[in-house]
Amino acid sequence: MNWLAHVFLSENHIEHQLGNLLTDPLKGKAWEGASNRIYQGIEMHKRIDSFTDSHPLVSRSKKILTHRGHLKGVVLDVLYDHFLSLHWDKFCTIERENFLEVFREKALRDINCYPDRAQDIIRRVVGNRQLSSYAHMDGVVDAFRRIDARLSDRAKNKDTTTRYIPLIAKEREALEADFLDFFPELMQVVREGCVRSDVGHWKV
Repeated sequence: MNWLAHVFLSENHIEHQLGNLLTDPLKGKAWEGASNRIYQGIEMHKRIDSFTDSHPLVSRSKKILTHRGHLKGVVLDVLYDHFLSLHWDKFCTIERENFLEVFREKALRDINCYPDRAQDIIRRVVGNRQLSSYAHMDGVVDAFRRIDARLSDRAKNKDTTTRYIPLIAKEREALEADFLDFFPELMQVVREGCVRSDVGHWKV
C-alpha cells in the first residue's frame, strides 16, 4: 500500500493518519514527544503492510507484473493507490477530493511542532496534492519517474519502475480485479484494530 491507502486506512483523526503516512520515511520510529495517536498510526501501518505482503492476491499481482524484478512491489503499491482513487466511492462515504482537502488542511495546520524531516515529507506529499494525482495514469507515471530519479545508477541497472508501464497497460484488467478482491479484506482486518466510530466513513 502507498500514501493514499495508508491515509485512508487510518482512524479519521489527523495524527493517526499522519503517523500512518510517515511510517516508511521515518523508518517506523516516532520522534520523542510524539502523541499516542502518532504511535498508533505507525502500528497500523505495520499491520497493513504485514497483511498485504503475505496476501495471495497481492502475490498474484506481483507475478502478473513479472516473476523477477526488485521494484515490482513498489510499482504495485502505487498502482493500488491508482485503483483506490478510481474506485473510492465503493469504499468511502466521503467524496475523495473532499476527504483529501480536509486531510490536507489539517495536516498543514498541525505540523509546526513536528521534526523537520516529518514536516518536509508532509509538505511534499500533502501540500503538493500528490495524493490526488493517483486518480490518473499520468500521476502514476509521474510517481514512477520520481522514484526512478532517486535510484542509484547501480539500482537502475537492475530495475526501474517506469519499465513496468507497458506491462501495466497489458495486464491492467487482471491487476484491477485483484485489487478489488483484496482491498475489502484488508479493510476488514484493519477495522479490527480501530475505534469503530472513527472509521464510520468506511463502506466495507
